[in-house]
Amino acid sequence: MKKMLICLLATMFAWTANAGQATVSPAQTAQTQQDVVLIAAPARYNVMQVLFDVARRYKTLLVSYQGAADGPVLHVWNGYEWLRLQTADYQSGAFLQTYPARVILLGDDDLLPAAVRDVSAWCSDTTQMTDLDTTPLINAIGHFLPFTPADWKWFAGRYKMDLVNENAAAAEAAKHDSWYDHTAPVEDPKPWFFKYFTRSRRAPRGDAASDAPVIQPVEVAPGDTVVETH
Repeated sequence: MKKMLICLLATMFAWTANAGQATVSPAQTAQTQQDVVLIAAPARYNVMQVLFDVARRYKTLLVSYQGAADGPVLHVWNGYEWLRLQTADYQSGAFLQTYPARVILLGDDDLLPAAVRDVSAWCSDTTQMTDLDTTPLINAIGHFLPFTPADWKWFAGRYKMDLVNENAAAAEAAKHDSWYDHTAPVEDPKPWFFKYFTRSRRAPRGDAASDAPVIQPVEVAPGDTVVETH
């Protein structure tokens, strides 16, 4: 009887330990990598072409979705091929060894499935980009990552686009801007050091006003100068 009781306790202890381990989610054990971004996008040729080009220059995990919005089919790119990804594994992050710090969700509200949005278990920093045309998509991703000047030149050459500096007009206008061109009255704030002189420049109040010394102006003769005293 005693032997059976010991075996039963041992079995209960093992079951409890396993149950405790089962309650630990992957998000509690995996590490977050700050320089990695995951992009979830519809499985469209022009979209995926841009994303593979982004992945050439940045650490990027690609997840594609297709099918009905209420039951999308997900795949993840492992560097060699597309692998089927279960929705539950995607939402829990069980398919990841290291979590990306940011997630980009591509598609408008009608296209993007709710199941693809739900990554709160392993990432809180998500950004949705709705325009999937090539030029606005590159611009949106390029400002989010952000692209370097070399990246912008590479993508412009790759997709035969012209680079336009959005700050060029403002920079050119600043070259010709002059203080004397502004005619509106300007009310400058008092310099910060004025607060140290307010008491000395005010007349004393009360009876002490009659005892206050009168400040006489100093007459400076031609040729006078200021020298250091010892």
